[in-house]
Amino acid sequence: MRIGLLASTQMSDFVLNTLKPVLEDKHLDVALVIIDSRPKLTLKQKIKKNFKRGRGGYMLVMAVQSYFNKQLPSKDTKLFCVENGLEFIETSNHYADETIDKIKSYELDILVLTGGFGIIKKPLLEVAPMGVLSYHHGNMRKYRGMPPAFWELYNNEKEMGVTVQLLSAGLDKGIPVEEITVPIEQEDTLKTLETRAMQQSEIMLYKALIKIESGQYAPEEIKEYGKVYTLPNLRQWLIFQVKLLYRKISKNIHAESKFSVKHKN
Repeated sequence: MRIGLLASTQMSDFVLNTLKPVLEDKHLDVALVIIDSRPKLTLKQKIKKNFKRGRGGYMLVMAVQSYFNKQLPSKDTKLFCVENGLEFIETSNHYADETIDKIKSYELDILVLTGGFGIIKKPLLEVAPMGVLSYHHGNMRKYRGMPPAFWELYNNEKEMGVTVQLLSAGLDKGIPVEEITVPIEQEDTLKTLETRAMQQSEIMLYKALIKIESGQYAPEEIKEYGKVYTLPNLRQWLIFQVKLLYRKISKNIHAESKFSVKHKN
């Protein structure tokens, strides 16, 4: 199977971990990496953009938190390609005829979206006969959009889903190839739940590719897709913090109650 990667200029540890077993399997050939080289929005531009959409307060809070938090490690995508002997092209115009023709010349079987590119449109969806694979950290029957793990905690869910899907037109309206369920613990925060979901789902891309490559995959379309969620506004973020605090207090009260009963007996 000849694979093309749709990638941003940097690869997170999560992306690198998902690709490790793919690169190690001799039956899978990563023949091309297509890098989205468009300039990224600055933090100021992101805040301004989201203020216009009513979510600027949340973005401002996230910006302050990211300033004090440790930067997540990542690797330059071109360096990743060089280290692994992979061919790559850079493009700032994904849907130009010359870009699509260049990708077609590699006769890829499937594309894998690892970062960048935004919502994938028809020309890229159809450039490889098997389509485009992508992660969605959520159960598409209930949660589409973003951010991962936030709305599941906000809505007091007992679990969150993770999906590797074959993309189709529309946001998170693809066909699931691999799915898992991650239990939500009482003490979970956004970071702990997101981290656990990422860790448990790293192998899913490889499993999805093997399933498709072996011909064992029988597409099963979702009959009804869930609501599309977006970044929360400041009010929703504050409510979310209260809910997390309530969960923590409830857990401590329950633990103290069990301790008291145990010692009375």
